[in-house]
Amino acid sequence: MRKVKFVDPAKVYMMIKHELDAAYFEVMNKGDLIDRGQLKAFEENLAAFVGTKYAVGLNSGYDALHMSLRAAGIGAGDEVIVPAHTFVASASAIANVGAKPVLVDVGKDFNIDCEKIEEAITPRTKAIMAVHLSGYMADMARVMEIAEKHDLVVVEDACQSLGASMAVAGSEVMGNGSWGKERNPSPITHHPLPITCA
Repeated sequence: MRKVKFVDPAKVYMMIKHELDAAYFEVMNKGDLIDRGQLKAFEENLAAFVGTKYAVGLNSGYDALHMSLRAAGIGAGDEVIVPAHTFVASASAIANVGAKPVLVDVGKDFNIDCEKIEEAITPRTKAIMAVHLSGYMADMARVMEIAEKHDLVVVEDACQSLGASMAVAGSEVMGNGSWGKERNPSPITHHPLPITCA
């Protein structure tokens, strides 16, 4: 039987070695380790890429989720709907702001099953955390429809789908991080899996 590697980070590194090494050595040679030009350039480029006015670079996807929940006013006694199939950081961020994660099953694409969200909503529900997995976005049009109907905040976890988009309203295409810009924080975190699978 032939074994096929699921991911091969060394192979991907070799494909972009020159670019990665140049960026690394620029940072190290200048000593620009924290909150310097490279971070500002990253934030500007990411905001332009996803079509938002601002982007904030943080140390981890967990902190992006945690800070987004705090910024949205989620706290003790609140409930946040989250897909049952996700990385532990999604539920941990909810629990660590004092709220209760309410798990909702996923559909065939392994994203939250929008047909099961409303049955999980209670008077304490304050938000829905949509987690986009393996390069596929959750059905954000439906998530936003439900959120608006019940006056809920939406937090997008795009850790595994940076750059994904979906068609809505005919030919309009919306990417992750660009839904409900005024009201909903959308952490666009990064996980190496989509890059190594590309």
